[in-house]
Amino acid sequence: MKILINPSQEQLKETPEMLLKTVREPLMIYVDGLRQDITRGLVTLLHGNEPSGFRALHRWLKLGQKPLCNLVCFIPSIPAALIEPLFKYRVYPDQRDMNRCFLPPYYDEPGQLAEEILTQFQTYKPECILDIHNTSGHSPDFGVVTFENPSHEALVSLFCDRLIVTDLRLGALMETSTRRCPVVTIECGGAQDDGSDEIAWNGLQKYLFQEDVMSLEAGHRMDLYRHPVRLELIENTKIAYSDSYVLGTDLTVPSALDRYNFDTVEAGVLIAWLRGSDVEQSLRVNDAQGRNVFDDFFTIKGNQLLTAQRLKLFMITTRPDIALGDCLLYAAQEREHAILDT
Repeated sequence: MKILINPSQEQLKETPEMLLKTVREPLMIYVDGLRQDITRGLVTLLHGNEPSGFRALHRWLKLGQKPLCNLVCFIPSIPAALIEPLFKYRVYPDQRDMNRCFLPPYYDEPGQLAEEILTQFQTYKPECILDIHNTSGHSPDFGVVTFENPSHEALVSLFCDRLIVTDLRLGALMETSTRRCPVVTIECGGAQDDGSDEIAWNGLQKYLFQEDVMSLEAGHRMDLYRHPVRLELIENTKIAYSDSYVLGTDLTVPSALDRYNFDTVEAGVLIAWLRGSDVEQSLRVNDAQGRNVFDDFFTIKGNQLLTAQRLKLFMITTRPDIALGDCLLYAAQEREHAILDT
């Protein structure tokens, strides 16, 4: 991993893309703050196809400003981001998803990089850590945390007013969160959405210059959803995106399904067309305890996969590789919805 301490304008290059092409490997950047007694952490481009946080960071670094507190940043998936076309690939070919590597054992290259990032964070002792992402489909902004906590809520509120509290454990960076050092995931919107870069930029400004980032401002209102599940596909499932069933596929997903991202949908909404009812074997919906809860969330009628009750859907992907390698979507029951109003 390459390390830049208080990088010069020459080291930063003119554009984010030029910096990536110069470095070509995972990068750590440290910047001295006006206050030397507090450090804040930042991770971005943990997935190579999610550039908004990195663009915001580079834009700020080019201004040559000092942050209020010391800042330690990690940009891990530069090799994946550099595969042409730039910012298309989530992970480097044949490697694990970086955001599944932050729990031991650290047995491979992505795992060892995750362990190195955690070791550096232990050295610098940040008061909090942001992990900035994009979704792969069109989506509004939202945050994800692993337990309810005022610091988590305050950090997410720098960017948005939607929050998912998940008890799923996948090896994500946010799962290392503690009350001493809260870690939150920020989803700035879809990687191709026009406003996502600006959402990352505006939230980053608050994180860099606001005196207190871990107290929720009075009058702030947030929508909270708890206990989401993932709709996963087994390996080798044949999937397509189209406006009608595609012959030969196990699963055909409506092309514009991501229009439901962070919408509440009623029972009976079409999620996909199936080759047949036996294709249910290709679908998994497990809760945090590993129980199959498929029937609580979805139902199959004829060759259609439908919602079984009122749900909030989010992180719907329109990319077959991500649907197969990660999941098609997340869902939370509407009864798990709460409103936080300070």
